Amino acid sequence: WLPAFIACAFLLFWPVLHLTPFSDDHSALWNSGVRGIPWRNGFFRPLSDLSFRMGHLLWGTAVEGHRAFNVVLHGVNAFLLFVLMRQWADRRAGLIAALLFLLYPFHQESIVWLVGRESALGTFAILLGLVIAGSSLRPPIKVGLMALVMLLGALCYESALLLLPLAVLVAWSRLIPGWPGVRPLLIALGGTALGWLLLRNGSTAGAHSDYLFGLLPGDLPGLLSRIPKVAVRLFFPPGSDKTVQLIRAVALGVVLIAVALAIGRAKGMVAMRGRLVLLVLLTVFASGIAIAGGVSTVTSESDRFLHLPSAFLCSLAGVFLAQLRRPAIRWGAVALLASISFWQMRVGHANWKEASRITEQCMAALPSIPTEGRLWVGGLPDSFRGAFIFRNGFPEAVDLAGGAGDRIIVVPPGTQIQDAFANGFLFRGEWRSGGPLDRTFVWKE
Repeated sequence: WLPAFIACAFLLFWPVLHLTPFSDDHSALWNSGVRGIPWRNGFFRPLSDLSFRMGHLLWGTAVEGHRAFNVVLHGVNAFLLFVLMRQWADRRAGLIAALLFLLYPFHQESIVWLVGRESALGTFAILLGLVIAGSSLRPPIKVGLMALVMLLGALCYESALLLLPLAVLVAWSRLIPGWPGVRPLLIALGGTALGWLLLRNGSTAGAHSDYLFGLLPGDLPGLLSRIPKVAVRLFFPPGSDKTVQLIRAVALGVVLIAVALAIGRAKGMVAMRGRLVLLVLLTVFASGIAIAGGVSTVTSESDRFLHLPSAFLCSLAGVFLAQLRRPAIRWGAVALLASISFWQMRVGHANWKEASRITEQCMAALPSIPTEGRLWVGGLPDSFRGAFIFRNGFPEAVDLAGGAGDRIIVVPPGTQIQDAFANGFLFRGEWRSGGPLDRTFVWKE
């Protein structure tokens, strides 16, 4: 099954495999890949950095190889989801869940965007930990392996720490046979989380960074307002019309209530009712990082935060649809969901393709850098409908193209390049002001 899921992932993402790097991707490829250093300051994700370094040793700066890593990881995560639902329900539920996860259209940022792999690696650690917990291994070995997997996952992306509350929730439910107890999970995973925190705070990156707490809004209403946004974005594409999004939210609430009532009354759902409720709770808990980080309802930006909750959402759909007695209704519903997902996936791919085209245009239009001075660049596009372009990483893109990226000064959006040139501004921790040998360039499509 593993090769089959990986092959499906490649078939689905083949149209975007060749696209350019996007925004921070350039920094990751240059710093972690070519130079062998962390690709950005203030974040403690050493294993994610290492993945770019290993990729560089294997295929250099060729973007296809680095993006292929993301696609393989996507297929592996689908396989783990299949195994997990096969443990919790049956193979049919696992197949439906894995298929919907492969096609899920609203977490493409974790796959197409190279550095989006961090969220996929966090999901990988959680799914693998849950699969281990439901395996036939002895309890002490299970808990020990789960702690190790969570630590390695947290060294890729902080979402892996959610394995602790998710595993404890499953243990508390007592619905999965052979699952470790609450106490050993709290001791092993809690101790591992504490060890990770001490390791992070003792590192150069973590000692001066509070980015985990910086994700949270300063007020409780601001945090609560993100909950309905995340709920809507789990089911619907982004859109700029607030009225449409409100209608979607109301319709979603009505549909979810109707499904809940149907599950409560359907005799065929009795055996799986508890596990369906458990999957709902897991989806809610897994959405914590999306609620903390915030997800846009206007564009696809930050859809990487939906990667983990989408796994449990697809599992919920898989278990529910697998219990439908009539094959025609069951597979008709699967085909409908798969078709809609594929259509929305292609819409997302089109946005990334356009962002790639603009990225190529930006690089092609760049004039030569002065041999003695610096080139001040303004007007660089930020993104296209949520698909990143040059929000960050332009100097590293110049380095990757064989230029002198250290002599590129990027003027932030909204600032007139002549004002920045004359008055100076803070760029990457250093005060920059125009010199007699410097030149300016404003990009216009």
